[in-house]
Amino acid sequence: MDILDKIVIQKKNHDKYLKQKINKNQKIKKVKSKFIQSIKNQLNRGNNALIVEFKRFSPSVNKFKNINYLQEIITQYQESKCCCISILTDRNFGGSLNDILIAKKITSKPILRKDFIINKSQILESKFYGADAILLIAKILTKKELSDLYKYAVKINLDVLIEIENESEIKKIDKINPKIIGINNRDLRKQKIDINKSIDLSKKLKNKIVIGESGITDKNIKKIKTKSEIKSFLVGGSILNNNNRINFINRLAKA
Repeated sequence: MDILDKIVIQKKNHDKYLKQKINKNQKIKKVKSKFIQSIKNQLNRGNNALIVEFKRFSPSVNKFKNINYLQEIITQYQESKCCCISILTDRNFGGSLNDILIAKKITSKPILRKDFIINKSQILESKFYGADAILLIAKILTKKELSDLYKYAVKINLDVLIEIENESEIKKIDKINPKIIGINNRDLRKQKIDINKSIDLSKKLKNKIVIGESGITDKNIKKIKTKSEIKSFLVGGSILNNNNRINFINRLAKA
């Protein structure tokens, strides 16, 4: 059993507790998300649209070397030329939903809840904690689950980033018609990165904003842009390990 299978099992086991915890009668704020619009605004300015990520560690990295406090990093992200912020709330990455609550007090930039979402309770929970958008991972969901969860998120005014890894996963979303699609250059099961995945798969996606994910450096951004029409990127580790995050993010925005 690999790390992805273990995480999905954790989420399924947590579902019963979550259904008891979430008050579905609680009033949902009818605030329209600005996540996708922020990406479009940045692209219209001629910059790369950057979603910058916060996580404390990952299955492939024990600890990012320059992480001290969430507040410090989110403040730096707020001051940079990124357009959105991704916060990993899964415990296997050192995260929690409280990180979103803290971040919302510091930044005005839209926040993506990045997690392994498999049910509506998690989506509702994301809305209550202040997320502007959620991630749905095609690899861990069926075609019907993707469609149902996508529609539910949109219904409660959350934007949705659907993440794919291969051509077969494109077929899972052909009836959904999402506005933005992330292509993960990392094989989630093997934890290996190949940036050619973004280049190759993006050519099969028409009239979409495509987000290149994993392995994103200024050198790789230039390579991806040369060989595809991708101008939007989700960046995590290379920023977190950098000694001057603001300058690095601003450089990536112009790469």
